[in-house]
Amino acid sequence: MDNGFEGIMEYVALYFTTGVRWVCMGLAILILLHQFFALLRMRNPSEVWAYLKCPDASSVPLTHWENLMGRARGCDIILNLGGVSRSHGTLVRDSEGVWEYRDLNSKNGSYINGRKVTEPAILRAGDTLTVGGGDFQLYPLSARERLENIEKRKRYTKRTSPWLSMLAITVFQLLTVIQFHISLGDEYPAKLTVAFALLCLVMWAYVIILRMFKRTGFEVELIAFFLSTLSLSLTASAYPYAVLKQAFCVLLGVILFFAMCWLLRDLNKVKKLVPIFLGIAVVLLIANLLFGTVAFGSQNWIQIGGLSVQPSELVKIVFIFVGAASLNELQQRKNLLVFLGFSVFCLGSLAIMGDFGTAIIFFVTYLVISFLRSGDFTKMFLVIGAAGLMGLMVLRFKPYIADRFAVWHHVWEDPTDKGFQQVQTMTSIASGGIPGLGAGEGNLSDVAAASTDLVFGMLAEEWGLVIAILAVLCIITLGVFAYRSIIAGRSTYYCIAACAATTMFMFQTILNVFGSVDLLPLTGVTFPFVSSGGTSMIVSWGMLAFLKSADTRQNASLAVRVHEKHPEQGLSSVESVSAVDIYDPEDLYALLGEEYKPTRKALKAEKKAEKKQARMAKEQARLAEEEERRRTEEEERRRAAAAEPHRDAVPKPQRYAQPASQRPAEPERPTFKRPSATPGVRKEEPVHPKAVNYKEVSDDDFFGKFDPPTTAGKANADEDGPLTLDDIFGENGLFNDSRKGGKR
Repeated sequence: MDNGFEGIMEYVALYFTTGVRWVCMGLAILILLHQFFALLRMRNPSEVWAYLKCPDASSVPLTHWENLMGRARGCDIILNLGGVSRSHGTLVRDSEGVWEYRDLNSKNGSYINGRKVTEPAILRAGDTLTVGGGDFQLYPLSARERLENIEKRKRYTKRTSPWLSMLAITVFQLLTVIQFHISLGDEYPAKLTVAFALLCLVMWAYVIILRMFKRTGFEVELIAFFLSTLSLSLTASAYPYAVLKQAFCVLLGVILFFAMCWLLRDLNKVKKLVPIFLGIAVVLLIANLLFGTVAFGSQNWIQIGGLSVQPSELVKIVFIFVGAASLNELQQRKNLLVFLGFSVFCLGSLAIMGDFGTAIIFFVTYLVISFLRSGDFTKMFLVIGAAGLMGLMVLRFKPYIADRFAVWHHVWEDPTDKGFQQVQTMTSIASGGIPGLGAGEGNLSDVAAASTDLVFGMLAEEWGLVIAILAVLCIITLGVFAYRSIIAGRSTYYCIAACAATTMFMFQTILNVFGSVDLLPLTGVTFPFVSSGGTSMIVSWGMLAFLKSADTRQNASLAVRVHEKHPEQGLSSVESVSAVDIYDPEDLYALLGEEYKPTRKALKAEKKAEKKQARMAKEQARLAEEEERRRTEEEERRRAAAAEPHRDAVPKPQRYAQPASQRPAEPERPTFKRPSATPGVRKEEPVHPKAVNYKEVSDDDFFGKFDPPTTAGKANADEDGPLTLDDIFGENGLFNDSRKGGKR
């Protein structure tokens, strides 16, 4: 009787588990289609952040945080002016609403309010930016335009309720636990129930808490929770003792996802932390080289007590942080050299470790980031060629990697040795069929690395080929989400980060799936969110934050600040000309037809804004006072300089107004001797110098100088007669040599 009852129960269990497998397949299809169509309906509208008034009185809306200005076609703001360079400058807004202009070493330069821009300068509303001889002005949005943008985001944001998918995932988890109860029987571990309960609790708590803050977009998170459920079931089949640890790693991954979304809200903070992250990554890789343990031919594990950590997985997040860059950083050669040096260091370290699969993922991600940073295919071809040569060297010095390439497409020739893993994987996929054998009923779990490198085969065997393909489609759906999000991306940083994370997800999935079925060489990489391994799970959730940060839908992303999407939060003081004229919460709510009821947070922000405005007014008054004092001192110095005589000026002759007796004595004049009338006797008498004023000397005095001397032989001479030649050259003449003693 007991045997008959047991036989009936076995038949019931068999039919029940068969039906459950089909139900689970239907639930998986429902979950994926629900999220996929929700993503297809989503549209990220272009947001207007300010207006740039042009010289021709037209206004250009700025729909991105980062705008390249120049004459080239690839610029965001194309300036058809003669003096403009191809890439003239950048106009960038940060997360606080501050606009900054940077001149890119243009030929004719840029000017803000007539002052040449030699370093990044803040461009305030109403300032005049002169580029190529044209004057531009930045103007913020009005209150009505701001409300229109918010309403447009609401209109384009198609809200999809998460409750249906969450209920489907919960039922899937419950049926999974029931299947394990039936398949394991008395060997069923109690921690398995705790693990699935913890995962279910984390999922519901995450969605409910964010719904309390009016968040609506949960597509990527629900896909990740579904894939994590599959990971938990595969871990329970291969390593039942590690299933609770895997559930805790999911919890840590969600916490990391939340923290990174919160961090990515402020790009200024991210840029300050990037050097710290880079230093931590370098230390981790060096520690892995020094203290790592070798497993399956690669030294990529560090044992810390009873835990195993894979540093190369953690470095993936840092690699994206360093590789992503804002528009200003893309123009800096230093930033490019830092990323290049860090990439070479990572690839070199992975090559020494022998982690060939992770090195390929890093290299492909490097190519994508490099192209997004430069847009130059030529450099990429050169890099690919150099990488090919390095790959040949790795194959030369790493024999086990060469063996993997040698067995590629030849696994059936050696099914018991070099091709054993791929042969067992493909056999298990065929035995699983469409619905699969059931949770815990597979045989591939006994093969090494079944739940990590060969997880696609294990998934297809236990859950069926349909669910295995759906898991791949989930990763593709994440790629579609990233592609649709970056079209309206606010910053280049978010776009590059989302593309880099998507590249890692998709290329890692390709290597895992195609390697396990011998379409590509087996490289030993994990399936994101599905493979067992705590480090891989945590890092997968962390990289998901880069995709979420690119989502600009209304209330859809945790990585977007609330005040950028709700009217009750004010504009920044730099962004607005006058906080009273441009933005007033009461006016905004009046336009909406609602009554303004400021919250405690809004009141706190208003007080903070008032204090900030008071500080700014005080600072402006101090600057005005210093400017006035400087002008006064300059005017006094100018007057003093005008009153003092110039040190090089020639003094004017002194005109005497006092009596002659009080005048200073005149200097003694030079004298010379006139010959006397008597020969041989010289008479000394003062003679006026030749340089005399002819107006003060009479004609008689002047010609009297030339009168002949009186002598005895000339007594009868007419003194008033004319002067003759004899009087001059005669015996007693004035110039007679004999009279002078024969000497002239």
